[in-house]
Amino acid sequence: MVQTRSRNRKAEILELAIQLLQTKGFENFSYQDISSALGITKASVHHHFPKKEDLGVALCEWIKAWHQEKFSGAEQRYPDPWDRLNAYLDWSLQYAQGENKICPLSSLQTDINLLPPSMCQAIARLDEHEIQFIARTLEQGRNADTMHFTGDARSQALLLVLACKGALQYSRIHGLALFNQVMEQYKQTLR
Repeated sequence: MVQTRSRNRKAEILELAIQLLQTKGFENFSYQDISSALGITKASVHHHFPKKEDLGVALCEWIKAWHQEKFSGAEQRYPDPWDRLNAYLDWSLQYAQGENKICPLSSLQTDINLLPPSMCQAIARLDEHEIQFIARTLEQGRNADTMHFTGDARSQALLLVLACKGALQYSRIHGLALFNQVMEQYKQTLR
């Protein structure tokens, strides 16, 4: 019974930490914020994540698992690369929407100069995981002659991810129409 409760508490801490990451940034929330919100002691948080670095690496693993679930599902569910690309853009928008939220990966990247090496390495792996998914999608689109671009698919994927993340940030100030406008413009460059 204690094992189940412990696992559930760890999941609760991670779920709250993701929300705090999206609204405050990694460096701007504390174990006190977590313990107060969950009605537990800071010692309980430290039990699951002895150092904040441990929590940060766990957050990266959580994001990667979320990515993996979405990316694998999309590759199976959407054989058409355009449908898969649109699904990616929809998830990006949905996950970053609401009450001053930011993409959790983008939030971690803003604190990169303050983070320990283990977290920086985990973030780099996350970045590469996302880029590779987009690169595969773009390459399949090019092979099917439905997407057109010069250069290698990885470089094009980088451009798309950067445009998407930047548009998400700008849309926090200028509204969702800006995100849609930027992404439609980008998609036009692939047609």
